[in-house]
Amino acid sequence: MLALLEDLQKSNPVFVLTDEQSEAFVAQLVQRPQDWCIQSKALFLRSRLERQSSRKVERALMQIQVLVDEFSGECPSSVDRTRCFFGSGLLPIWSVQHFLAELFMSLGLVKSALSVYEALEMWDQVIECFTVLEHREKAEQLIRERLQLGETVDLLCSLGEVTYDTGCFERAFQLSGERSAKAMRLMGRMLFFRKEYEAAIPALEKSLSINKLQLNTWFLLGTAAFRTEKWELAAGAYRHCASMDSENHEVWNNLSAAYIKLKQKDRALRTLEEALRCSYENWKIWENYMVTAVDCGAFEEAIRAYNRLMDLKDKFVDVEVVEILGRAVNDDLVTRSGEKTVTLKASLLKLLGRNTASVRLGRSFVVKVA
Repeated sequence: MLALLEDLQKSNPVFVLTDEQSEAFVAQLVQRPQDWCIQSKALFLRSRLERQSSRKVERALMQIQVLVDEFSGECPSSVDRTRCFFGSGLLPIWSVQHFLAELFMSLGLVKSALSVYEALEMWDQVIECFTVLEHREKAEQLIRERLQLGETVDLLCSLGEVTYDTGCFERAFQLSGERSAKAMRLMGRMLFFRKEYEAAIPALEKSLSINKLQLNTWFLLGTAAFRTEKWELAAGAYRHCASMDSENHEVWNNLSAAYIKLKQKDRALRTLEEALRCSYENWKIWENYMVTAVDCGAFEEAIRAYNRLMDLKDKFVDVEVVEILGRAVNDDLVTRSGEKTVTLKASLLKLLGRNTASVRLGRSFVVKVA
């Protein structure tokens, strides 16, 4: 049964259905204890599955702590421990302790994780814990001690993060033969949060030229380019983000803003439609959609957006937009879809009736659209 479970997990993708099938195997193994090694492996696998659940993660933590204690205990005897050792695939104690430290970190118990990492001499994780705890002096001291044994890209990057020295990232990049995406990513990120956007852009571009599959880095590049008014670069970066995460409404919304700056309002409108698909209840996106629709001549979409905004916001009113809609209907313009705006008169009057019921717009306004 344990072999079937291992085969199931290795031959299927990480997915909810796979976890549910694994839980059935684990439950049977735990309920029928026959051997110490098999039982310990089953409990470990159950804890690994339960770490994904907010309701069960604490139980997983306590279970792993018990397993670590049993590894170090005298019972059962060595004969009982080794009976099915090779067939069970039981992990060594340091792997179980590493998993315990990861659980501590996921629950915010950084000091507990730090003690485990120090015992295992996992210095990269120790440095991370010191950084999270704001013990930067201890982290810097440890990094410099490790650097005396030999420079590595990861240590130099860690030193740069602790000391806020961009020179460390440049040294790490050179040491890697200009192949470390991590060094340039961290350097660009640091410069970005310092609001040095012009300097951040080349570093982020170098990182992405080495490894393009960095969603957050593409987003940072797009934001830095947008704030430095490099609209083409911003639009390209946000397009990459959208191709990797098509369900992120913020990416689509920012991409539409870049298109508007490029005077490509039709593309901006289509992009905002994607943003609304991802976040239908977001009134800010609906407002952007309404304004962009008016600019593109998609007056029927503007009316639909206005109605949706009144659903989402109490007493919503935009006099300028409704005046534009009123003039468009009175002048009988052609919409984006090729229809005459006079066909929208009934929809507009219904909109005005609904709007005036909640907000008083003024006599001069009503006369213009009557």
